[in-house]
Amino acid sequence: MHISKDALWKGVIESLAEDFIRYFFAPFVHLIDFERGFEFLDTELQKLIPDNPGGRRHADKLIKVWLKSGQEIWFLIHVEIQGYQDPLFNRRMFECFYRLWEKYRVPITGLAVYTDWERTYHFSSFSQEYMGSTFSYQFNSYVLRDHLPAELAQDPNPFAAIMEAAWQHLDLPEDEQDLRALKLDLIQRLKQRNIPDEKISLIIDFIKYIAPFTNSEIQANFDQDLINLTNANIPMGLREAILDDVKKQGLQEGLEKGLEQGLEQGREEGREEGREQGREEGLVQGIEIGEAQMLEHSVPLLAQRGLGIDAIAEVYQITMERVVEILEKHELESSREEE
Repeated sequence: MHISKDALWKGVIESLAEDFIRYFFAPFVHLIDFERGFEFLDTELQKLIPDNPGGRRHADKLIKVWLKSGQEIWFLIHVEIQGYQDPLFNRRMFECFYRLWEKYRVPITGLAVYTDWERTYHFSSFSQEYMGSTFSYQFNSYVLRDHLPAELAQDPNPFAAIMEAAWQHLDLPEDEQDLRALKLDLIQRLKQRNIPDEKISLIIDFIKYIAPFTNSEIQANFDQDLINLTNANIPMGLREAILDDVKKQGLQEGLEKGLEQGLEQGREEGREEGREQGREEGLVQGIEIGEAQMLEHSVPLLAQRGLGIDAIAEVYQITMERVVEILEKHELESSREEE
């Protein structure tokens, strides 16, 4: 299963936001009120962010954080991914900062994380001088190649394990068996650290997808390795694949059922327009049935996999009451089948 690098970085930054801030902004963590949590403002960022020339993609996040003093500050995060070096990146950082400041007038700190080899574009400032007028915008920067895996392995912060995993993409082994060994070694060491299980699960997902296998046999062997290492029925890193699969299954079943019902309605009316209307109504009805069947099929499956009611509700953007309703219906139907 392919997951884009920018989506992968955005997901892990959001999922491990506190660890991310503690890792990259260590000198300032004593000022931050972590108990108030975070607010992710990606919508605001998308409205204001400049167009990116050439279609280059970056992982961009905007996070609202509160200080212990009660002051609100925003963290403007950009991750530069290998293969997308941008000679205008520092100007883009400044434009993002300026547009956010112009509209919201809140304190903003910027961070660029560079996960490629090319130092030429590893900027930490943008400045301009013209006819006696000057300005300079300085922002935080982190260059992965300056932090070797051995150094990262000694850091207790869970996000250091993310950065160590990123080396698999930065310095990709030619032999995928070596890549498999790197991933397994990192996961084994990860399990020995004092990190909550849910965070380990997220980090394993990142390790799995940051440098995917192209050899299907090695991929299958790695999946089995994960099962053995995690003592799970399925690899924790396969959660996205499960979600994708059950959604597709449920929607496809519903579409087929709804389309069949619509065509039958058209046949009963016995007119060409009736058949056409039946197809259209059947498709609409199929989508509705498909969505309902997808939930009825996948919600119990995810519950069996250990996801809580709140997590399932978040995945499908439904209420927890709806999740409980589906689970109770599934339990009732299962008990009837047993009778």
